[in-house]
Amino acid sequence: MHEQRIYLKDVDSINHSQIQFQEIPIKKTDLLAVLIYSDNKEATDLFNQQQVGSSVSGGSSGGGGGIGVSMSSGRGYLVDNNGEIYIHQIGKLKVAGLTKSEVADSIRVKLLPYLQNPYVVVRYANAHYTILGEVSRPGAYELAAERVTIFDAVGLAGDLTIYGRRDNVTVVREERDGTRKVMKVDLRDAGVFKSDAFYIQQNDFVYVEPTRKKPTGSEAVLMRNLAITTSILSTITIIISLVTR
Repeated sequence: MHEQRIYLKDVDSINHSQIQFQEIPIKKTDLLAVLIYSDNKEATDLFNQQQVGSSVSGGSSGGGGGIGVSMSSGRGYLVDNNGEIYIHQIGKLKVAGLTKSEVADSIRVKLLPYLQNPYVVVRYANAHYTILGEVSRPGAYELAAERVTIFDAVGLAGDLTIYGRRDNVTVVREERDGTRKVMKVDLRDAGVFKSDAFYIQQNDFVYVEPTRKKPTGSEAVLMRNLAITTSILSTITIIISLVTR
């Protein structure tokens, strides 16, 4: 059982330079948050009039460093069945198959006739994953960071329970063509760093199956009652021993 609870048994054997992150291409039905900055705030506000709210961050294009971006929950540009979004003044823009950074740069170029030194930030407004099975807190979680690993996902869910199989975690991912890819991950093996499932993508479904040794409901009750009975008998034995001295 102890062997089953270990993560990354042979982590020293892997070349960590092989761990690479690739930005995920945008797909149809994605909801994109887009915020635009420029030297002229009034002109920029015409493009951002529907986008106000809490702070987020994402792919960007333009001058300057990283900035906070305002985007209200549930608002953004929905990628339609043609893989396009519609932006005021710019019109329809093909985004499916591109990364957030590529879309940000494309929007920035199209804004040059209207704005001075435009700066564009693009991120997913509906990014989340779901983890179920033998974890402490199963449910749907927001992909709040650009890079979320399978270990981050497990950690946010409170780690696997003692009955969770670390050697056979399933990750189901929707591909750009609508098909679903099923991947098996062994969290005990350092080879997980090379897996396509190492970085969690939006709408991923993670399932941790139980071990065959997990007790049934009646077995669990029996084990609990046995432990209580043993404790009571031990207490009685101690009391009798003290009284008869």
